[in-house]
Amino acid sequence: MAGVLDPVLHKELGEAKAALARHGIVIMRGVETELEPAIMVAVRDSLASSPGKLKGMSDDQLDKFMDKVRGAAAKSTKELSLLHTHLLAKLGTEYIADLVDELDGIDQLFRWERIAKASGPVDELLKDKGFRPVSIPGPREVSDAFAVELEEKWPSAFKRFRSLAEDAAKALREEGERDKRAEPKPAKRKKG
Repeated sequence: MAGVLDPVLHKELGEAKAALARHGIVIMRGVETELEPAIMVAVRDSLASSPGKLKGMSDDQLDKFMDKVRGAAAKSTKELSLLHTHLLAKLGTEYIADLVDELDGIDQLFRWERIAKASGPVDELLKDKGFRPVSIPGPREVSDAFAVELEEKWPSAFKRFRSLAEDAAKALREEGERDKRAEPKPAKRKKG
C-alpha cells in the first residue's frame, strides 16, 4: 500500500489511524473501569426511588439481587469492551478499502447511544422486580474525561481518519484500474 499511495497521504493516514486508536483505547478503558460503577450508582438511584418495593425485600434478598445486578453490569460492560477491542484491531488492517466499508459501524459503536445500551441487562433485572430502569443521561455521568474523549476527541479524530482513509481507498482503486488496463490480453489460440 505504501508504494502506491502518495508518501504524504500514507504518513498522514498512519498518524490519523494512531490518533484514532489512542482515543478508542481511552474510551474502551473508560467502559472497562468507569461504566460499571456509573451503572451501579444509577441502580441505587432506581432502588431509592421506590422505597416501598425496597422495604418489601429482606436484606438477604436485596444482597442476592444486588450481586445479580452487579454481575449483569460487569458482564455487559466486559462484552462491550471486547467489542471495542475487536473493532480497534480492525484499524490495523492493510486493506484500507475493506476498512472504509466498515467505518460507519465502527463509529456507531463508539457513540454514547450504543454505550448506554450496556445497561440493558440491568434494566431487565430491575423491571422484573418492579423498579424503573437506570437513567444515565450522558457520558458525563460516567466521568468528565470519558465525556471529553467520547464527544470531542473521538469524533474529530474519526472524521480526520475517515477522510484520509477514503482518499487512500480511492487512490488504491484508481491504481488497480490502471493496472488492469495496462495488462496485456492473452493471445487467442488457433483451433486446429
